[in-house]
Amino acid sequence: MMWAVTGWALATWLKITAALALLVAGCWAWLGTSSGWFWVAAVAAAWIDLWAARALATEWESEARASWWWTR
Repeated sequence: MMWAVTGWALATWLKITAALALLVAGCWAWLGTSSGWFWVAAVAAAWIDLWAARALATEWESEARASWWWTR
């Protein structure tokens, strides 16, 4: 059970990271690095990725605490 949750969290994080990387790459190709909007998109993508990773880690931890294997 726990491996299913771990795999789901990892797969979800990878999908989000890949989508954000494509978005930033598209902004880079279209706007170039001299544009302020490129940097806004890059910082926003980094913030969203961090937020998503923390949310997935919280979900994983919640599942781990509810599971039998999380003991002291």
